[in-house]
Amino acid sequence: MKTIEKIRNLTKGTVLFEEPLSKHTSFKIGGPAEIFVEPSCVDDLEKVIKFAKQNNLEVTVIGNGTNILVADEGIRGIVIKLGNKFGKFTFSQNIAFIEAGASLQFFIEQSMRHNLGGLEFAFGIPGAIGGAIAMNAGTNSHYISTKVLYGDVMDLNGKIYRFKHDDFHFDYRYSILQDERLILLNAVIAMEEKDEKEIVKAKEMNLRVRYDKQPLDFPCAGSVFKNPPTTYAGKVLEESGCKGLHFGDAIISDKHANFIVNLGNATADDVVNLIREAQSRVYKNKDLVLELEIKLLGDFKNLGLIERKK
Repeated sequence: MKTIEKIRNLTKGTVLFEEPLSKHTSFKIGGPAEIFVEPSCVDDLEKVIKFAKQNNLEVTVIGNGTNILVADEGIRGIVIKLGNKFGKFTFSQNIAFIEAGASLQFFIEQSMRHNLGGLEFAFGIPGAIGGAIAMNAGTNSHYISTKVLYGDVMDLNGKIYRFKHDDFHFDYRYSILQDERLILLNAVIAMEEKDEKEIVKAKEMNLRVRYDKQPLDFPCAGSVFKNPPTTYAGKVLEESGCKGLHFGDAIISDKHANFIVNLGNATADDVVNLIREAQSRVYKNKDLVLELEIKLLGDFKNLGLIERKK
């Protein structure tokens, strides 16, 4: 029996062969997943994870694909998407239990209707809660990590652990989930009791700021680079003449220099060429090494990016 048929027998979820990952990323870029699995529940996920280990298949886990760039050649092995089937959440007073595949925007909208706030800064941040926690999403002054009480993670042996807040080792745009082969299953988040009208007011203000400053009319993956400790990536990129630079259909936005957008047919190689050029210009002009915020998935040959000295 072929591998894909064996996996189909393990899960009630979706199993596809050579599925284009451009359909599953906000960049609308990326080659195929050799085997694409969207499990229907934790039991499904565990079975697929254990099958992968037994058969020496590499596992890559994605959520809504909002902060990733997938190589044009795609990803070998099994790509697991934690999507809508891992999207449930419930409230108990000011505490929310939320699965990793839930939409961050839908969650905070529903929280608002329960007069629960505290995540107003996240209005307009796309993606799923799992990715938001893994990346410690937020603004320059507010982070989702401050609201996380604990969560459950699965390792690549299919074993589940309960992580307390400190176990995540949160930092700026960082959690341990980026370095350890762990899959976030769910999280428990502390919300704040607030009047819905107050939350709506903050929502409108935050969305207005995002729409004014960010290029949201074209596919992109959010901020490309992390902000350096003493300045902003967008500022140094603009001052280094990066706005408007393009390779193929990938272009650095005239609206915000830390955003690369896909004008329609951009490839991952186009984006990497832009990243390389932008990073090089900032290094020459500012003696700064910008570090990537977006994650590169798949086989990128000859990246040639500048590494920051530890």
